[in-house]
Formats: sequence, C-alpha cells, structure tokens
Amino acid sequence: MTVFILDPCAYTRYALKSSLGANGVKGSIRTLDSLSTLRKKCETASPSIIFINQNYFQYQHDNEELKSVIEQHPATLFFIFIGNESIKFYDFIPIKKNVIITSKFIKISTINMIIRYYLDVRTWLDDNNKLGFSPLRFSKTEAEILTMWMSGYDTIHICSHLHIKEKTLSSHKINIKRKTRASNKQVIYHLMTIANSVTEGINIHSPRELNIAGHA
Repeated sequence: MTVFILDPCAYTRYALKSSLGANGVKGSIRTLDSLSTLRKKCETASPSIIFINQNYFQYQHDNEELKSVIEQHPATLFFIFIGNESIKFYDFIPIKKNVIITSKFIKISTINMIIRYYLDVRTWLDDNNKLGFSPLRFSKTEAEILTMWMSGYDTIHICSHLHIKEKTLSSHKINIKRKTRASNKQVIYHLMTIANSVTEGINIHSPRELNIAGHA
C-alpha cells in the first residue's frame, strides 16, 4: 500500500504515520511538498490513500491540478484537511465517493474507521446508514441559498430573490447545516470553499452568476 501525505505540520505528518502503522497499514508512507510532486508521483504509483492540506491548493491552477489527480485515481481515498486550523469541525463530509473533507479536530479513531471501511468495502453506504458515507448533495434551492448566504447576502435579499418566506429560508439553512454537519456559517464556508475547488455539482451556482439588484 502506498500513502502520500501533503501537510506543512510536522506533528500532523508524524501522527498520521504513527496511527497508520499502529493500525496495520503497511507499505510506503511518504511525505510530499507540493501538488506538482504529487501529480508526478501518481503517474508512476497508484496510492491507496492521500492526505492533503487545503493550503496546498490556494489558486485556480492548483485546484485544476488536484481535480485532475482525483479524477485519474477513483480508487484512491483522499482526505482533505481544512487549512485554517482554528476552524473547529469535529466531523467529516464525503463530497465524492473517494473524497473526504475534515479538519484536524477529527478524532484519529474516526479516520482509522473510514480507512478500514473504505479499503475493505470500496464503496459508500447509502443515505440511511448510520455512518453517513453518502456523498454530500444539495437541491437546486439549497445550492442557491448556500451560494447567496456564503456570499454575504442578507435574509431580505435572499428571500426577495428566491420569492420565499423567512421561515422557509430558515428551514433550508437548518437542512444545509444538517447535511454539512456544521454548527455555523464559518465552518460551512470553509467546507464549501474546498468542495467547490475540487469537484463539480455540489454548489450549482457561483456568486458571479447571481444578479441581485441593490447588493453592493
């Protein structure tokens, strides 16, 4: 088994290596220093697991490079850590069948559980399973609300644009929080920033596609 780790924190690299070894993951566990290095390594190897910090893909060309690596390795399990280490997110969100977004506040036992499941079964569970491994999806209305909400539009503008009541908007926001397992807007923003960087189809609209009069 081959594992690649892209993370600037020496402690994180050590913790991952130690945990993987303690849980019977045998093979080559290597630390890399850039996306370009990862891409080159993936041309000659088929890694089972890749851990990558968000800080390694801050620009559009980085996003496209990571997207390409993910698309070319559908059997590889990707863990993407939120780059801002002050964001307290204790859970994980699957955004594709082989891509997990989480933070460094997640328990190492949870990471080990995901790895064991993925390597044993190689498929995600359905929506009704308690593990909740079904990839994240939003309805069209939820995606519109999410984009406007994350872009700073207030309740009045969102309700006016979508022709919905405030109570309906509140209900949609509750559903968005439930689906993302996030407790606040800041966490959701970071999750969606990563999701929209490396995949398609979760957040349907981008902020520039919205045409809302009166918003500066």
